[in-house]
Amino acid sequence: MRLGKITQAAWNRSVRKPLKKKQCTVGKMAWEQKCAELEQQIQRTEQSQKTEQDQKTEQNQKIETGRMTVWSTASAGGKNANVGAYAVIKAAGELASQKVMAEGVSIHAILPEQMQEEDVKHLTDTAGELCKKMNLEICQIQVETSSFVTQMVVTATAVGEKKSTAIREQEMTVAGQELLLCGYAGLEGTLRILDESEEELGTRFVPAFLEKAKLLREKLVLPDQILSVKEQVSDIRQIGSGGILAALWELGEELQTGFDIDFSKIALKQETVEICEFYQLNPYLMTSAGSFLLVTGQSEEVIACLAEQGVSAVRLGCMKDQNARVIKNGEETRYLDRPAADELARWWKEHA
Repeated sequence: MRLGKITQAAWNRSVRKPLKKKQCTVGKMAWEQKCAELEQQIQRTEQSQKTEQDQKTEQNQKIETGRMTVWSTASAGGKNANVGAYAVIKAAGELASQKVMAEGVSIHAILPEQMQEEDVKHLTDTAGELCKKMNLEICQIQVETSSFVTQMVVTATAVGEKKSTAIREQEMTVAGQELLLCGYAGLEGTLRILDESEEELGTRFVPAFLEKAKLLREKLVLPDQILSVKEQVSDIRQIGSGGILAALWELGEELQTGFDIDFSKIALKQETVEICEFYQLNPYLMTSAGSFLLVTGQSEEVIACLAEQGVSAVRLGCMKDQNARVIKNGEETRYLDRPAADELARWWKEHA
C-alpha cells in the first residue's frame, strides 16, 4: 500500500464494508474524520437548542451526581492483524479495572509498507467482531502506512463514564481480604505467539494441539464478566506487561500493603506451559490482558458469580497488614521481586 493514510476507496472496502457486514455499532465514522465522537454521549443539536439557564442547571446536576468521562489507551504490535483485537481488549480491560464499562473505542493502526489491504480487512474483522461481542461502539478507525515501523502497531482508546461515588477510597483497608486470580497467567502472550509463529510451532506440536490452543481466546475475560462482581470486590487489576508477578507488585504498591500467596495456585493452561517451554519463556512474566487480580472480602460469592459467567477464578492467598509480599511454593518461601521485563517483548526481540 502507499505511504501515509490509506485511500478513501481502500478504507471503504476494508474498513466500512466489513463493519457494516458484521452489523457492528459504529458512530459517525468516516475516512476523512480526524476526531472521534461517541454518539450516545454527544448530542450537539439538542445542546444548541437549550437556554443558558437550562445548561447551567444541567451542569449543576452533573456536578452533584459526580459523573465523569474516563478513558484508557493501550497498544499492541505484531505482524498478525489480530493485534487490533488485543489492543481493544486491553484498553477496555483497563477501564474495567476502574469499575467502568467501556462504551466506545477509537482505533489507530500504523502499518509497514509491505502490508496489504487484506491485512487491513483482517484487522477490521477481528477488532469489529470483538467490539460487537463487547457491545462497544466503534467511534473511529484510522489506518496509515509508515516507513518508520517494521510491524503493525495498533492503538485503541476506550471511553466510558463513571460516578464519583465509584472512585476507590484511598484509605480503604484490604488487610484480611482474599486475593483471587480471574483467568489464566500468560494467556494473552501465548495466543499472540501462536498468531505470529504458528508455522514454527507446527514443527513441534501436532495440528490438533495448535487448534485447541487457538480456542483459548474464548478464555479471555471480557469487561462485562469482570464487572458483574464489581460491587463485591475492593480492587481490580488487569494483568499487563510483566505478567502476573508484575501485576502483584503493582497491586501491592497501589494499596500500600503486603500479601501472602500460594504460587502453586496460579492458574496456567497446559498450552501456555508447553509453548513457553518450547521458547524457554517464563509464563509468570508474560502479558495477560484479559485476566485479572481481584481483592475481595466475599470470595465465595465472587467465585460463584464468575462461574455463572463461565469465568474461572481461584484463590491465591490473603492481603496482609504488612510490607512483605510473600510467595510460598511448597516448603519454599520467598519475597516478590520488582517487576522484570515482559517475556513476550523478549520473544519479539529474538524473533523479529
